[in-house]
Amino acid sequence: MMIVKQLLDKICFAIGVIVFLQLPHFIDQYTQRIGGYAESKIQQLEQYQKIAENNYEGNINLLIENFKNSQDPAIQQTGESISETQQDVYVLNDEIKTLETDGLFRKVMFLSTNLRYNIAKGTLGNFQPGIPLNIWAFVYGLIGGVIFSLLFNGTTKLPKLVMRKKSTSNVFTK
Repeated sequence: MMIVKQLLDKICFAIGVIVFLQLPHFIDQYTQRIGGYAESKIQQLEQYQKIAENNYEGNINLLIENFKNSQDPAIQQTGESISETQQDVYVLNDEIKTLETDGLFRKVMFLSTNLRYNIAKGTLGNFQPGIPLNIWAFVYGLIGGVIFSLLFNGTTKLPKLVMRKKSTSNVFTK
């Protein structure tokens, strides 16, 4: 029985390493996808910037305000859409900067609160597993192996501890 437990522990460790090695690779692919999404938004905004240059002395905010102040609801909605796109471009640029320059741990923490689910879903749908060749990815993989191993050992030892505690508490209640 002990040999099986040790084998399962090693298997859990290996699975943890493999899973955690994929996370940095996924983040790299996510970063590429979000960069393409940002470029698309910038191109949309550039079209409106050209209109602003021809009619509003290059002031896109004035174009947006005129759209929003229009009596026509469709034009008002267009103004809102342009404004949202403009704000999204600013946010996307900050996200890309974080994903391209920060360390792996900060990227993981950042994505835990700022993940764009539609982009993550698309990235996952096209995800090609691989092994990133940098020291931080290997360290992260090692951490994953240790976590999976600890989880396995914790789940195998927890019932024994509970049973031991239960049997010792029954002795004192008699």
